[in-house]
Amino acid sequence: MITENELQELASFDSKDAPVLGLYLNTDLTQQSKEKCKLVLRDLLQRVANSASPNDVAKVERFFDLEYDWQARGVAVFSAANVKFWRVYPLAVPVESEAHSGDRLYLKPLTQLLDEYGRYAVVLVDREGARFFLAQMGQIEEKSEWVGRDLKRHKQGGFAAARLQRHVDKQAQQNLKLAAEATVSFCRDHRCERIVVACANETLPQFLGMLPKAVQKQVLGTLNLDMTAAPAEVMARSAELIQAQKRERELKLVADLVTAAAKGSGAVTGLADTFYVAHQGRIHTLVVQKGFEVDGYLCGGCNYVSAEPVRKCPFCGGQPERIRGAVNRVIHEVIEAGGKVETVADSETLAQAGHIGAILRY
Repeated sequence: MITENELQELASFDSKDAPVLGLYLNTDLTQQSKEKCKLVLRDLLQRVANSASPNDVAKVERFFDLEYDWQARGVAVFSAANVKFWRVYPLAVPVESEAHSGDRLYLKPLTQLLDEYGRYAVVLVDREGARFFLAQMGQIEEKSEWVGRDLKRHKQGGFAAARLQRHVDKQAQQNLKLAAEATVSFCRDHRCERIVVACANETLPQFLGMLPKAVQKQVLGTLNLDMTAAPAEVMARSAELIQAQKRERELKLVADLVTAAAKGSGAVTGLADTFYVAHQGRIHTLVVQKGFEVDGYLCGGCNYVSAEPVRKCPFCGGQPERIRGAVNRVIHEVIEAGGKVETVADSETLAQAGHIGAILRY
């Protein structure tokens, strides 16, 4: 799994002396043969041969010939041999095969994957305990299990049974309270801001009510799953919920963005305005249409990226030169400044607004 910290590191990497090679390769062998993957790899490396360092091309070729285990469904590789920079990220989800060479890493595919398959917690809860899972990039891992006190079963009736039932209910409530506290600790320790809760319908309201208000707001949805569910089932069911919730969130995000931009209230849309505020470090959330990329112009003096040709940089007076992958450059700026990147698929509203926009910090 790639983490937000690793993405931050990649975004800050800058190779001034020689180009850095970035490769994304679909290695899903359930859909294609290994030979087909290698043919695609060779074609991609040939396309960047004139711009990439021969040492980087050779290193990538050796890696896939001798080291890669072909177990992941996709892989991202970054190489800058001149500064001994080498990063490999196996991916549990397929990725579109592409290669890029330049002074900055091409991170758009990774930001899209992190947005679509970002980190979230799944908590399975019942009256006797809880199981905690961490999901990211199409993978899930059971991290811990908390078990409360056993609830005694009984068969006798009458007053004794009623008294025992009250004791059982009290113990169950205490178990749920401790499970809620464990949930808070788990999400804090694993930096999860999104939670899926799987709980029996009759227990769900009680458990959710025990979570702090701030944590309740992080609950994306709930599932009715058995406590003994296998990790694969937990992944499949929670992923369905996450994708449906993401689509709803995207629609609201784009609507709020376009409305705020039209009112001139804390948001902008379109290339020119978005690039301008990105250089000022004002972007809280960059919103980009999936697959959207354009050429632009880069000022060598202050690294301002403009959408249109300008004779003089408005920030430092330098003379910008034409570059490829201007949107990727702006994504770097936003990540380095601590902003978020949201990738939106199939939004006619965002397309009409220029395919890109930003919600501002100020």
